[in-house]
Amino acid sequence: MVLLAVHTTSPSLGVAIVERDSVLGEVILPHGKEHLENLAPTIRDLTLNLGITLRDLDALAVATGPGSFSGIRIGIACVKGIAIALGKPVLGVTSLEIQAWNIVEEGRTGISVIDARRGEIYLAVYKNLGGLTEIVAPRLLHADGLGSFTAGFPEGTVLVGDASLERVLTSIPNVQRVIAASPSAAACGLIAYERFTMGAASQLDSLAPLYVRRSDAEEKRGLLNRN
Repeated sequence: MVLLAVHTTSPSLGVAIVERDSVLGEVILPHGKEHLENLAPTIRDLTLNLGITLRDLDALAVATGPGSFSGIRIGIACVKGIAIALGKPVLGVTSLEIQAWNIVEEGRTGISVIDARRGEIYLAVYKNLGGLTEIVAPRLLHADGLGSFTAGFPEGTVLVGDASLERVLTSIPNVQRVIAASPSAAACGLIAYERFTMGAASQLDSLAPLYVRRSDAEEKRGLLNRN
């Protein structure tokens, strides 16, 4: 199985091609690049460099969030468009699971956190049972409440976050802290490959953004309605 994976939920942009459980190639564009302008050319350049075409793909995967609202929409729209045009199956993977993948060892519990700005974090909890199993669904939490949240988990629980949250992570006791690298499109693709091999069905009709928090516009409308 040859699979295209796209990750656009963070300031950096990632595109990867995986075949079975191997990464054929991955491109990560640094912070500050425009996802809308760069996503399609990055996919084109990566496939050309690998000597494959979109028609050689067997499936697609995309990070569904949480993260940048506009980035999430851009990635999902692009991948859904390709999947529809080629008649290929597609799976969505949350950015929190992508971040925790390959870090939380078998039998361990992992708490994955992503900076949500405004002093808040996105959070989900996974246990590795021969593969990550979600035990707490993605939610929004004030960063100051992370210590209280983690207190109920066993010592040695893995706490995974990116460099922007290093100060918050280092303040939490009794956990194994891991600073994750840039969000990985390759991890997104490998997770999707595992799910396809276990019989997962295409999510083309149900694929949707995972925002967790309301957009600024929705929050403003809510305030106006209350007034």
